Amino acid sequence: MYGPTSPNRRTRAGLWFAGFTIVCLLMLLASSTEPARTLQQVTTRALDPVRQTLSGIGSGVVGLFGAIGEIDRLRSQNSELRTALAGAEQRIAELNEAARENDELRQLLGIGEALDMDLLPVRVVSREPSNFAWEVGVDAGTDHGVREGMPVVGNADGAGALAGIVVEVTDDTARVRFIIDTRSVVIALDQASRALGEVRGQPGGQLVMTNVPVTESVEVGATIVSAGLTMGSEASGYPGGLLIGQVQAVEEDANALTQTAFVRPAFDVASAERLLIVIDFSQG
Repeated sequence: MYGPTSPNRRTRAGLWFAGFTIVCLLMLLASSTEPARTLQQVTTRALDPVRQTLSGIGSGVVGLFGAIGEIDRLRSQNSELRTALAGAEQRIAELNEAARENDELRQLLGIGEALDMDLLPVRVVSREPSNFAWEVGVDAGTDHGVREGMPVVGNADGAGALAGIVVEVTDDTARVRFIIDTRSVVIALDQASRALGEVRGQPGGQLVMTNVPVTESVEVGATIVSAGLTMGSEASGYPGGLLIGQVQAVEEDANALTQTAFVRPAFDVASAERLLIVIDFSQG
């Protein structure tokens, strides 16, 4: 059927020969004769690069997956640390706020002990948005004994300073007008020279002491306090001796009869958070 030189017959013979050769090599590798051992060593050396390459690839794959796992672990740990840090910062802020509030309350308590007055501590709960009206709302009203016209004291670095007066009251709230308001008038005096004048608020949040006779001495740096008395048609309505501020400059008026002192307020109304309403006082 096939010729003596058929390609198929040659291919089949080649396959038989290759198979016989492989079987012989396997039998030789499996034996313990000297030629077998020599062949085993040669084969091992020949296959070493292949085995090392495969081993390196395997190690690299294992290392890659290990690195990915480490990155995920570090990300998780970083997120936990961020959460813990945010919690710690919040706690620190709360502690700082509590410490500041406690310090302010201690100073107000000291002011209450130093002044011979019946004082009601209140908290500022609202502010007048206008730049021309200096008023705030506080959290006490008629239910707490607050009435219109009551003086209000503020904390000036631990000293009791005149802050303003109550101008409006509801059952549980009141409105306080600060002395730097342009509608405010306080009869005051120079604590050293005893020169009298009218302290009025200015649009920029400052104070001026007007109608001071030129014959009176008012020096820069002098301390101005509430007088606690009536001058002309202006009734004080305030206790005497409460700190108002310090004189920054003095100018003689155009009429040459009076002078005006420019006063820096002792009480910072812009940062006021707590006040003391004077429920009752005795005028000395």
